[in-house]
Amino acid sequence: MTGRRRARSEAGAGDAAELALRCAALLRGGVPAGRAVVLASADPPGGPPRREGADPAGLAARIAAGVPPPEALGACGAPEWRVLAAAWRLAEQSGAPLAPALQRIGSALRGLEQLRARRAVLLSGPRATVRLVSALPPLALLLGALLGFDPVPVLLSPLGAVLLSAGALLLAAGVAWGRALLRRLEREDCVAGIELELVWVALGGGAPPGAAALRTADAVDAFGAEWVPFSAFERSGALASAVAAATSTGAPLQRLLLEEAAAARARAQARLEQGAERLGVRVLVPMGVCVLPAFIVLGVLPVLIAMLGA
Repeated sequence: MTGRRRARSEAGAGDAAELALRCAALLRGGVPAGRAVVLASADPPGGPPRREGADPAGLAARIAAGVPPPEALGACGAPEWRVLAAAWRLAEQSGAPLAPALQRIGSALRGLEQLRARRAVLLSGPRATVRLVSALPPLALLLGALLGFDPVPVLLSPLGAVLLSAGALLLAAGVAWGRALLRRLEREDCVAGIELELVWVALGGGAPPGAAALRTADAVDAFGAEWVPFSAFERSGALASAVAAATSTGAPLQRLLLEEAAAARARAQARLEQGAERLGVRVLVPMGVCVLPAFIVLGVLPVLIAMLGA
């Protein structure tokens, strides 16, 4: 994921969370659902414009054209909006109160924002390592020139062309390898346990657990909410375990679902921190295999040859 796409995705999570929470507040104040979406998607008076990714003008236009709120939200495109659309659809179909459902999903999406902020802090060290080590070959050339051993004539020679090509390939491979390790950790963005909270919404209207799970799967499929894999509805998943525990003990299923969702997010936080710690060590592998040899080929050998020539 490029920096621009990553920023747009992170903006989408924040905007979806903000809209869900604002809609919940407006609904509690008696504002109709469609009007609440239009008001919540508008830029705050006197504040900065909403970040890229929310498409508030298009959302309001779809609502004004008569598109139902779930379909209008799902058309925003990002995974956060599709999850929000599925929750809205489930609340409408099951007869559950819409405001608590939006409040819950908005809080979950805001938790994803906090998780991303924590990840940015944890990955700042490996990113700085990649940038610093990648700058070593040009710095070595500059240092050689400052010491009076100009490596430019060496690099312009046939031998220098070979060194330049080999060093550039090694440097590019090392930087690409290091960035791929960073992107692998960034691709794990999702709200862990969100399927449990969607089922919690479906249960709000009094539906039995089986019907609530079926409605959730249908809504997830209808909006393409990729954060909810269909394996989550299998008998070995957390949802089935929560239903079995509630059935055998008589405990409230909705409370068990929310507790299990919170536990899933805590485990995701722990995995993120462990992955970031491991990444700090793994990123040294491409640095040692590719970037340091590139430093020798591009930075040390041309200066050494220039010294011997002098």
